[in-house]
Amino acid sequence: MKRTAAILAVLALAAAGCAGDDRGPARAGGAKSDAWKLAHVDKTTRGELTTVTAASEDDIWAAGWESLNGNMSDPDGQYLLHYEGSEWRRQKPPAELDGNILHPRLDSSGPDNVWLFGSGDDFTVGVARWNGTRWQRVPRPPGSGMLSETKVFAPDDVWVLLGEKQAQHWDGSRWTSHALPAVANALDGTSGDDLWAVGFRTSGPGVGGEGGELSQPAAMHWNGESWTSTRTPEYRFPEPVPPEPGASLDGVVAASPKEAWAYGSHDFNHGEAEGEPSIEHITLRWDGSRWHEQKGADQDPCLSRSVVAHDEDGGLLFGVRRYRTPEGRCTKLSWPHLPAKGEIKSGARQQLWLDPIVPVPGTRKFVGVGKIYVTQWGNPQTLPTVATYEPPKTS
Repeated sequence: MKRTAAILAVLALAAAGCAGDDRGPARAGGAKSDAWKLAHVDKTTRGELTTVTAASEDDIWAAGWESLNGNMSDPDGQYLLHYEGSEWRRQKPPAELDGNILHPRLDSSGPDNVWLFGSGDDFTVGVARWNGTRWQRVPRPPGSGMLSETKVFAPDDVWVLLGEKQAQHWDGSRWTSHALPAVANALDGTSGDDLWAVGFRTSGPGVGGEGGELSQPAAMHWNGESWTSTRTPEYRFPEPVPPEPGASLDGVVAASPKEAWAYGSHDFNHGEAEGEPSIEHITLRWDGSRWHEQKGADQDPCLSRSVVAHDEDGGLLFGVRRYRTPEGRCTKLSWPHLPAKGEIKSGARQQLWLDPIVPVPGTRKFVGVGKIYVTQWGNPQTLPTVATYEPPKTS
């Protein structure tokens, strides 16, 4: 019953104006200080960037694909982008992945410790590490299934989720398997002894019984020695209970040992009953000792969205359209004009999709990757895109 909520946000803009999620004026060139800015748009390629890591402000890696004959999974269309302070350079995936280059994931703890994970057609996992000079082959983690999440703390401290209830740890020489108390959908942490995995459990309090829930949220913590479950709120729909109800956490962002945010949903099997209730958006906050449900989150302009990342000052990015200052003030972000030029017709509609978005170490900036999707008659396009956002300084 795993529900994976993609951390997607769409900015829909028309060539002569803008529309879409939270409509608002688009400023030319991202003139406002609280606006996203386009850092890189490949106008010569149809494709998408799907993963990014910022090793430092002037050392950023991204990966994605170019559509070759309409095939996004063509190995020849997979590539890396590397930014070293002046320009984005495109390169082929490293040979050290042994051809496992599909569904890439990037993570890092610094310019000399960048990790790249990839999969093959049979979900075989390949791993390579950039040491600041060259790529090195890393043994593949044990187990099977799609590699879904990663967290890199150091060259000898790397965690991955592979399968539903298994976490694999690299200690610099080998991988070790760790069984998790529940199914994990997401992973994040602040150090090697402060790591969170969130998802759902299918047993225990609040699960089962007549009209009962099939699942409840689960949050598991690694303290450097073992994984343990922490108590989270339980959910239940009022009567009449909809069919196959269940609650799950789909993402987590750890800001410090005393602050973490988890989000998900309380959902059910739709279309089987009349008078269905609304899906519940779940937002939880960890205060260092327990998880608190954020009441009224559905009506809050920030909390009603998924937490994406935090900056150096403790500010939080909710979705792509909202930033919450360290003082708790929710601000609305604006967009840059999208590049309606060349083969893009004047009446075309353009949408900016960013997923994922990560913080840039040592700064207050965020960097996101994705695509500009151009809808126009006879010649739709998707342009691989990198965008950045830096919250304005507060007095």
